Amino acid sequence: MIQRIQSVWLLLAAVAGALTYKLPIWTGILQDGSLKNFVGTENLLYFAANIATVLLALVAIFMFKNRSLQKNLAWLGFLLSIVLIGLEIYIANNYETTLNLQQSSWKFGAIMPILMVVFFFLAILGIRKDEKLIKSLERLR
Repeated sequence: MIQRIQSVWLLLAAVAGALTYKLPIWTGILQDGSLKNFVGTENLLYFAANIATVLLALVAIFMFKNRSLQKNLAWLGFLLSIVLIGLEIYIANNYETTLNLQQSSWKFGAIMPILMVVFFFLAILGIRKDEKLIKSLERLR
């Protein structure tokens, strides 16, 4: 199960999703000089979408016997990761307008959903490679 490359990619996607709960995604300096950090647990919609994405990656790891379901779960995780990127941008823009910030900047946690997209895509490619290998072996029988 873990010896297959797509399982490694799915595990890395789950780890990247879990890191968004600890790493700051965005930081802004308020008018009084204090810092406002946005982490993945502050917004309920972002938090729920991130949990769903991490769970999809973990469940997809254990669907190694059913490659079509594993590929569908990886595609769903891929799409949810893109939604997470959009939510990050929306929430950061919303904070900038409502909090009247002096300065704002993206932090390292903002890269995690992008990494999740890459890892899910690499997992999908690995699953496709396995499917092609199985089909070619069935032709030889």
